[in-house]
Amino acid sequence: MQMQIVLPQLELHKIESTYENAPHVHDDQFQVTIPVQGTCFFTHEGKVEKLAAGEGLILHPRDKHSFHIGPDAGVIIVRVKDRCMYAHHQDRGFDPAFRQQFDPVAWTMLFRQWTTGMLALDRTEKLAVEEIEMQVLAYLQRLLVGNAASDIVPRLERNADSHMARVLDYIHAHYTEKMSVDTLASLARQSRFHFIRSFKFVTGQTPYQYVLQLRIGKAKELLQRSSGTVTDISFVLGFSSPSQFFRIFAKHVGVTPEQYRIHTR
Repeated sequence: MQMQIVLPQLELHKIESTYENAPHVHDDQFQVTIPVQGTCFFTHEGKVEKLAAGEGLILHPRDKHSFHIGPDAGVIIVRVKDRCMYAHHQDRGFDPAFRQQFDPVAWTMLFRQWTTGMLALDRTEKLAVEEIEMQVLAYLQRLLVGNAASDIVPRLERNADSHMARVLDYIHAHYTEKMSVDTLASLARQSRFHFIRSFKFVTGQTPYQYVLQLRIGKAKELLQRSSGTVTDISFVLGFSSPSQFFRIFAKHVGVTPEQYRIHTR
């Protein structure tokens, strides 16, 4: 069985049962390979590594590799664009140990959590996609760099309040439009990694959750006071489709848009 999810900056793969691939390289991706059950026979630059569950390997871009597993084995693979892994540590370099120990049970649970979130994403919502990418990347940074990743934790520096106020003003003015983490982070004068964590530290929500809260609030107002159809309201508020609006509204409010309109008029 194979499962994969591919996003702009990273890929998640889970492979179970008998599998073998040919030697290959990834020109611009780091690869984290973690056996979660059984034994994985991994060949790296011509050298064979026998890996038990939890004995993972960290490959740099252009490392030649291949692996094979038997019927009772399984591996989780995370591939990340090299510019993402280097971005937060470019001044001092990024060179994690080649062989590291991982908790296979924890990684299986994380993989399920991440893939569930990714499968539920509306891929047209760039902010939502970037947030879940940052969640995975931040976890990898902390895990692979260890104490050197301490600066990922939010730090509210002088003028941080004014910068975050600028971000909130921007979101309130543009919440019906598409926006990106890069745009918001630049307003906050923070890196992408710092921004999402510091935004949640200040507001209690991720940027996308905050945007959805504004959209749902406005949707309630329009459903009560306007004669616009649910389809009209969904597009006015920036949802990619009426079905997306219907699903998100019902999840947050507990009733469908039509039911809300009936009960509040």
